[in-house]
Amino acid sequence: MNKEKLSIISIIGKTNVGKSTLFNKLIKKKLSITSKKKNTTQESLIGIKNKNNKQFIYIDNPGLNNNINIIKYIRKIIRYIKNNLSNNKINLFIMIIEKELNNNEIKIIKFIKNIKIPIIIIINKIDKLKKIQILLKIIKKIKKFKIYNIIPTNLKKKKDLYYIKKIINNFLIEKKHLFNKNILTNKKDKYIIKEIIREKIFRLTGDEIPYNLKFKIKNFYKNINIIFIESYLITFKKQYIKILTGKNRNKINKIIYLSKISIKKYFNNKYKIKLIIKIKFIKKTK
Repeated sequence: MNKEKLSIISIIGKTNVGKSTLFNKLIKKKLSITSKKKNTTQESLIGIKNKNNKQFIYIDNPGLNNNINIIKYIRKIIRYIKNNLSNNKINLFIMIIEKELNNNEIKIIKFIKNIKIPIIIIINKIDKLKKIQILLKIIKKIKKFKIYNIIPTNLKKKKDLYYIKKIINNFLIEKKHLFNKNILTNKKDKYIIKEIIREKIFRLTGDEIPYNLKFKIKNFYKNINIIFIESYLITFKKQYIKILTGKNRNKINKIIYLSKISIKKYFNNKYKIKLIIKIKFIKKTK
């Protein structure tokens, strides 16, 4: 019998470089939400992929921004993994970049090298680079830090994803699996549903709605036939109500419709979805 193998992989990078896209593709399930809005991922999320005797544990993390403390950012990720994965350590960092290698990314590479954790650099969206010389310049800059696992890619291409998986395989260690084969994430169903609905709100309202919009699930239950969700969108400004509802409630109805499709897909079409979203205005207290 083949011995169990395990790898814990943390995905990092700036906002909107493709972290959540890669995370979802690697586990072959949409767990992490994606949108063009910055800081869509607000907390770390664990996803588990099992293949024969191998277990890959991927962590999608909030994006880097210019004001972030690099050392605190990486240490927070390491601490999250220890706390949520039985005191285990990261086997591999995957950092996704695009267009250039900025100062924050250089600091991360140096810090990760210093704590002696392997790192792969993925240069995403290379199709958007106007000249091949730009890509070669980025690769040359990365190689100065003795990083040799550099993958220029477009995450939309299957062959590129296959190559990434092949490299990740090299960082498996002989170790007992941390999760049963039927477990997909450390998060509960209610959390995933909340994230799915939040994604649709972001995608359909864009920059019209700020981050301080609150979303809460009031009632939730699941039986053998149906999942029932009663939820609230809470806004602190009255003018946002019209933006959220749209003309003749077309926007909120579309949010509900698209959310139901994604929730149903997440649960493998096993349930009928009953979703209620109410919009509430609450005067913000000082």
